[in-house]
Amino acid sequence: MPRPQDKHRRQDGELKFKAGIVLNIPMAEQTPLMKQYFSIKQEHADAILFFRLGDFYEMFGEDARVASSVLQIALTTRDKGKDEPVPMCGVPHFAAESYISRLIEAGYKVAVCEQVEDPREAKGIVKREVVRVITPGTHTPENPKENSFILSFYPDGGVHGISIADLSTGEFFLYETDRPIEDEIQRFEPKEILCPSHLKGDLHYTGTLDGCFTTYYDDWYFDHPEAYRKMLEHFKVYSLEVFGCEEMRAAVSASGALLSYLAENQKGAVVLRSPAVLKQGEYMFLDSVTKRNMELIHNMRDGSSDGTLLKILDETLTPMGGRFLRNAILKPLVDTGAIRDRHEAVENLIGDFELQETLRTHLRQVQDLERLSTRVLQRRANPRDLVAIRTS
Repeated sequence: MPRPQDKHRRQDGELKFKAGIVLNIPMAEQTPLMKQYFSIKQEHADAILFFRLGDFYEMFGEDARVASSVLQIALTTRDKGKDEPVPMCGVPHFAAESYISRLIEAGYKVAVCEQVEDPREAKGIVKREVVRVITPGTHTPENPKENSFILSFYPDGGVHGISIADLSTGEFFLYETDRPIEDEIQRFEPKEILCPSHLKGDLHYTGTLDGCFTTYYDDWYFDHPEAYRKMLEHFKVYSLEVFGCEEMRAAVSASGALLSYLAENQKGAVVLRSPAVLKQGEYMFLDSVTKRNMELIHNMRDGSSDGTLLKILDETLTPMGGRFLRNAILKPLVDTGAIRDRHEAVENLIGDFELQETLRTHLRQVQDLERLSTRVLQRRANPRDLVAIRTS
């Protein structure tokens, strides 16, 4: 039976409902509050706007109709006495994350608009502005043992430059490959894909990206000089030689565009580690067919993890360990020295049962320190996060 949100689900980054302001209300009849709402909504017409009013986030117009259906909350109206009252719905601010997760799962972008001045000191309408835009690629997944990757790619001749980030953990890496882009997408299973806008009409890429949440970004962000400048600015360095990617033009183009996109959506609050170059020769290449037929992380029956290699092997106790194991399965080592080191480490633990149980006892108390520390650096940690860090 289809879920209520399925009829509104976004596909390929396109909205199934008409984006933007769909209410035909003369400016003279709009209250100052609604004028403020509409001016902000115009800047984020492709997202559902969470508009902060006191202790609630309110949605209006078509946003309210879609959100009420997806979230299964009551749809009411504003100015009920008028011939065409404005549809509206709302959610409590303290429970907003769960509602945002459901909208993201249904394939929508959410723009969070906060009050940015003290109402007691405001003269007239309280100043509001969008503090972040949440997309599938910038949202923390419900499964703590999964990464929430956003992948950016740029085709340049016979290679693709690829850049991948996980805002929730701070991971950021880039590389270039002559392999088919569809295999790279299958390898990392990104929640969102960023690519140049000129590819939107390309039949090959349209077919490859079918079923993916895709954002087409202005081409000039991928221009090498602009992308290079953006990377220098973000990581505060004078040259990319320090990261080993100075000569990787396509990868730099993809990375710079990705940084610009993240900064635009997060309003500057982008916390990432220094870029790591993924060396293809260190890992075995698994194409999408091999990955599917071997049922490494998804079974062929229903796409779940039941009966997969990951499900059988995963005895990890922490989210960080779960993510490491998942990535290790998808990127098998090929360097004999690295393989031998890993085997010896495992053998030492297996051979010392007392040490093994001591470590597991302590690990059971460890929370997701990668994501918790990132939240602190993003200045979005709450008291519960700080307690989790203290007790880990």
